[in-house]
Amino acid sequence: MELQYNFPLDEKPFDIVAGKLNLRTDLVLKETLNLIDSEIIKRVGMYVNFRSKGMEGALIAASIPLDQLDKFRREALHIRELTHNFIRNHPRYNVWYVLKAESKEALEKRVRDLMEEVKAEDYVILFSKRNLKLSVKYDLIRGISWSKNEKTPEKIPTADELGLNMEFLKALSYPLPIVERPFKALAERFGYREAELVDLISELRSKHVIKDYGATVNGEKVGITENAMLLINTDNIEESCNRIAENLNEATHVVLRESNKPWDYLCYCMLHGRSKAVIREASMKALGITGAKSYMLLYSLDNLKPGIVM
Repeated sequence: MELQYNFPLDEKPFDIVAGKLNLRTDLVLKETLNLIDSEIIKRVGMYVNFRSKGMEGALIAASIPLDQLDKFRREALHIRELTHNFIRNHPRYNVWYVLKAESKEALEKRVRDLMEEVKAEDYVILFSKRNLKLSVKYDLIRGISWSKNEKTPEKIPTADELGLNMEFLKALSYPLPIVERPFKALAERFGYREAELVDLISELRSKHVIKDYGATVNGEKVGITENAMLLINTDNIEESCNRIAENLNEATHVVLRESNKPWDYLCYCMLHGRSKAVIREASMKALGITGAKSYMLLYSLDNLKPGIVM
């Protein structure tokens, strides 16, 4: 829990964790490596907002023929920009995946080409209009995803606007080494002093360029075996999304979307839990917060691209 919620942004973060837990630093490093080796922790690090890389993102709901699912899974494994990829219990669209590209036009073309490859004629592209929350952390006692929201600005600065090298932003996306001074090699590579790099990352966090700093836990390994996508239809979709982001601590992702075709469910959030019951409880809270007219709660039936933490 300490590595998830309270991992320090410091030149020697593991020293601080060790001090708080009254342990030696070498033992904390060893145990963290053990947790990674046993796949309980996926990584320790941070995510860079895709908009800062000048990219567009979308959730795609697709009706993929059953005899093409294995081909689609194999194709998806080789597309770095295709991340979350699940079979879900929707009556029409069986596959839901996330894809990013350098522009909306490029994204639409990649989706079209991929769908033609697997003979999927029916699909909806739900573009990310505004990302309101990204924080994938699990309350292991309550058995559900849980984190407070930090209010996200409407405009996320790009690498050019920040005056930063794109390669530097990409490097921040990779896991930190589990060593006493995890920022040392990165600082040397890009010509910073360690203290300067830590200060810069802190500034980027305040601008929401950096998100979800700390350890990413593998839910499957700690009993968080269910995940569901909640899509909501309300009279004021933007206000509803804001309310969920600000008040539903159980939500890991909250995104306001726009569609390439008629689609009523444009407020989206993700919920993770040890059972469908805790997810349903959180989803009912979301409906109360928003006064939703209708909703869809889509559980994962199969993960077609497991282990991806981009």
